[in-house]
Amino acid sequence: MKTAKLYIALGVSLLFITACNKEEPNEASIVYGSEILGLASPVQLAFENSRIYLLDYFEEAAGIDSVGFVDEMDYSFIPDSAVVIVHEFNGPGALTTLKVSYKGVAYHIPILRSRSASFRFSYEAISNNAQQVSLKGNFNGWNHKATPLTLEDDVWSADLILQPGLYEYLVVEDGKEMLDPSNPNKKDNGSGGFNSTFRVGSASNRPLITTFGMLGDSVVVYYPESLNAPLILWENHLLADGFYNRRGSRVAIAVPSQAEEMELSYLRVFGSEDTERSNDLLVPLHKGKPVENSGKLARTDKHTYSMYFMMVDRFVNGNQDNDVIVDDPEILPPANYYGGDLEGVMSKIEDGYFKKLGANTIWLSPIAQNPLGSYGLWDKGGVRSKFSGYHGYWPISSSQVDFRFGTSDELLALTDAAHKNGFNVLLDYVANHVHQEHPVYAQHPDWATELYLPDGTLNTERWDEYRLTTWFDTFMPTLDLERAEVVEAMTDSALFWFEKYPIDGFRHDATKHIALGFWRTLTRKLKYEIALPQNRTIYQVGETYGNPDLISSYIGSGMLDAQFDFNLYDAAVAAFAKSSGGMENLHRVLTQSLVTYGDHHLMGNISGNQDRCRFISYADGSVSFSEDAKLAGWTRSIEISDPIGYKRLGMLHAFNFTVPGIPVIYYGDEIGMPGGGDPDNRRMMRFGKDLNKEEQAMLKLVTAISNLRKDNMALLYGDLNTLHIKDTEMAYIRNYFEKSAIAIFNTSAASATITIEIPAHYNIENMKGLNRYQHNFDGRKLSVELPPASFEILTN
Repeated sequence: MKTAKLYIALGVSLLFITACNKEEPNEASIVYGSEILGLASPVQLAFENSRIYLLDYFEEAAGIDSVGFVDEMDYSFIPDSAVVIVHEFNGPGALTTLKVSYKGVAYHIPILRSRSASFRFSYEAISNNAQQVSLKGNFNGWNHKATPLTLEDDVWSADLILQPGLYEYLVVEDGKEMLDPSNPNKKDNGSGGFNSTFRVGSASNRPLITTFGMLGDSVVVYYPESLNAPLILWENHLLADGFYNRRGSRVAIAVPSQAEEMELSYLRVFGSEDTERSNDLLVPLHKGKPVENSGKLARTDKHTYSMYFMMVDRFVNGNQDNDVIVDDPEILPPANYYGGDLEGVMSKIEDGYFKKLGANTIWLSPIAQNPLGSYGLWDKGGVRSKFSGYHGYWPISSSQVDFRFGTSDELLALTDAAHKNGFNVLLDYVANHVHQEHPVYAQHPDWATELYLPDGTLNTERWDEYRLTTWFDTFMPTLDLERAEVVEAMTDSALFWFEKYPIDGFRHDATKHIALGFWRTLTRKLKYEIALPQNRTIYQVGETYGNPDLISSYIGSGMLDAQFDFNLYDAAVAAFAKSSGGMENLHRVLTQSLVTYGDHHLMGNISGNQDRCRFISYADGSVSFSEDAKLAGWTRSIEISDPIGYKRLGMLHAFNFTVPGIPVIYYGDEIGMPGGGDPDNRRMMRFGKDLNKEEQAMLKLVTAISNLRKDNMALLYGDLNTLHIKDTEMAYIRNYFEKSAIAIFNTSAASATITIEIPAHYNIENMKGLNRYQHNFDGRKLSVELPPASFEILTN
């Protein structure tokens, strides 16, 4: 790296350089231990009492010698269950660590002060005789029963505990759902209507830190003078004050000598200003030196994941001998089997499709055996159809590969071929429910939750009201995964797939409908029965629609690695599929995601999925946001109606591949495949000569974006700083030492010249544009000329 030139330009003093190279402090002789698998996830404290489950981090309670906090904390510890209960964070600042002595070695877990506050919501009813008033919003899963209001002095109110941010809601007055008539603030709900909004706290900018350079054996970080002392961790061990020197807005961190003996270790830096946290930094070290070339990172490095999700039945038909449709005239063709199989997926591994695309992680839809008959019913808009189990989400076996997709040997061959080509393989796993033909239901019908509620109504599709018990349909029993014997049996069933096949992880269906205890049990088994004994890396990602607090409650060292960020996707659709704006809202949601999940999270940034209308069909106007997308798919042929859709889809891909997280391509989105809602969004995939010129150009663009991320450390491990934001424009920079990547977007229907001031601590030498749009640097000022609905990515 050109550190000398950069440091002179920024005026780093000789005194600072000398201080950074002083003899390594005695504290460097830390006692190193590796009992925590991976990096200890930070604990976000709740508004009131918080429970920290140390068995999320350590194997056995008996190994814990002592616990304590670096800063003053009112807490209690239950040794038998290894649970720490935090009553109050008494110390200053926004950060501290929990010190746990385990088998004689000290480990530190980052602890984050709660950002939540009490907020009183008040409402004056339209009717003077109103009997019941409640709220439904993105803070309670749109479940009005969760937030009833209380009447006092003619005002209905409720006290809510919420983090700072913008919240959407509707009022339910005596069963009638409506906008709040006394609140002029409202927001487009993306479905042709509006929601009322209120804000908690202020929209203040959080302080930002960034990697800067190397100086001898020290990592140098840009760290504003206004910030409190940094919290620095190496491999889950807190580095004491003697490990760093601070001069002005620079902090030089001495890397522990033990790092030189490790192929890969990690340095983490957290900062704060008063009670506001900064972004966090994550630096991978190869034998004690920051990794500068992404080629040194293995496919098992989760931050390098680039995921491709295909519905197996709709991808490639590699073996026509296993084609078996459900013979029922009540099933229309889009709801029956098309013939895709594992052999078809294998053919695309072998012909280099995924490698050329830049993907390194293949996510297969569920492949467990599904029923032979037809179930369910669509009866709307003059269209009537039952369904087959082509999608795989109706398991009648927890261990058998569906013969229509292939054999056990073919799955073994596929995973072997994937690993040889540098790919990970994830299986889509269904834990929440089974099909009524599944043996577990036949043998243990009491293991299912109740189909009928106490009032006699069906407990189906009560997604938020009865989140942990609701059935998806009357033929799909939901398992009672709050019962210990059910959890034990079903986690063993999940473990089977790792014991028999060398897969790399699970995508978990319907995550929020399963109690947290199930995920803790499954993750412990995967850690101590698979990952550690076999030296395997396992990634688990969940599917949850809900607010960030609900989503994040399933993520952590003892839980899942991540979930898909549907809130970010919804904001991205609203911003990129239209020319009318939405970038400010997208920036708000992006910031909320980074604050909630961390700046180096492993959340999935999706281009679409099997349950949503294709993005391009919204973006080109073929499907209206206000219509029923499923009905549209059933009742008319949806094709590309305006090539602008390709440009807008290109922006979505560019966003997903340049913000923190794991980009996820839903099969067909790399070519701009159109479609309404399920099942029209699950058409058979097309390749090569079957693509038109626009689709070929789309594939070329996505391939370029994907490979740019794969080869750029700034897009894998860099921090993010938003440089410019307007309703139809956004620009941000990601930085990793001297590598920078700047993404600029113009969503409007007109050309735009976007001018950005680049802070002095970022290196902008030798920047080149992916799309080669005109750009110019005048000192630290960057001007980029963008056509309508376009983007540029500059890298050095």
